[in-house]
Amino acid sequence: MDSEVLRQKLEQLTGKRTGIKQLGRQHSASLFGMGTEQEQAVIHEGYLWIPLYDNDGRITAVWVETEGLSPLELQLVDYAGRNFAVALKATGLKEEGEMEARQLSSWLNAQLEQEKDDTEIPDDITLKGRLFGDMIPFLLVSENVHNPQMTYRSLMKLLRSYFENEVLLIPLQDKEWLILARKELLTGGDDKEDEEESAEDLLSQTSMGLHELIASEWVGVFHLAVSPAIIPVKGLTGSVALLRETIILGRIFQVGDYIHLPWELHMERLVNSIPDDRRRQLLGQIGDYTAVLADKEMLLTLETFFEMDCNVSETAKKLYIHRNTLLYRLDKIKQETGADVRSFGDAAIVKLAMLLYKVTKRK
Repeated sequence: MDSEVLRQKLEQLTGKRTGIKQLGRQHSASLFGMGTEQEQAVIHEGYLWIPLYDNDGRITAVWVETEGLSPLELQLVDYAGRNFAVALKATGLKEEGEMEARQLSSWLNAQLEQEKDDTEIPDDITLKGRLFGDMIPFLLVSENVHNPQMTYRSLMKLLRSYFENEVLLIPLQDKEWLILARKELLTGGDDKEDEEESAEDLLSQTSMGLHELIASEWVGVFHLAVSPAIIPVKGLTGSVALLRETIILGRIFQVGDYIHLPWELHMERLVNSIPDDRRRQLLGQIGDYTAVLADKEMLLTLETFFEMDCNVSETAKKLYIHRNTLLYRLDKIKQETGADVRSFGDAAIVKLAMLLYKVTKRK
């Protein structure tokens, strides 16, 4: 059971308002006193405060409104809270701040289920105070089935070794993790970004390094998506929704790739939004490109050609083939389809056909 479940159960048990709050050092000391091995619950200004754990002098506590509660009910609430604190101490979750992360996770998942993409994080979320600055969101999704699942502690340790600045880790759904890193990881603390590299290039490079690090520690397939910096307190739900969609699109259209960038998937997003029957109809109207698109070598050639902005020399280098070999393949595609992908109009049509083929082939 995590802290949010505890709060919900206490709310159901008492019918009163409840919440979880991390107190500052001074507030913690004045409310609970310091230096004792186990702080006791206290009633203060109409609320019962039950300490759950102490993190460097900052106590995180669950509070329950006391008005109308009998002494027996208060005793039951105290008992439930203290039992949770004992179990929490045994797991060691407090050392990595997992409890606060799971509280935010419960709220985030609830907003996403209701498709609320612009909701501000409420004041009773403990981590809210750390989400006002510019942060870069990453979404990590594991496809591992048989391998041991990553733990919060082990992944957090890995992230801290990669990001020199402050980083937050939020476990979302099963095998899905949200990572929030300070924007300074791009600029090195300077407000001006590298003039020679765009923010998108830097995000791409950071993602590649992060994915490589994770892959070196855990066996299996991991997908990673990243989006530009946001102020999480207001833009977090929309950003997570975008990252989830990005990974879904990446799995469909970028088979074999594990880093997916939303600004590279605009056309894919459009194609995926077309109803299935209409996609099949469009594919039939464009023409029969099955012979080319079903050929793995030809499909890879087209994907690389479009990735290299239809540049013959750069495509040949990327594929490690002779320029004449590439020209032979492009001529073969023209013979099969009647489309010369070296011209813009035909290239656009073939690109569209390729995307339609990928998404309809999965049905």
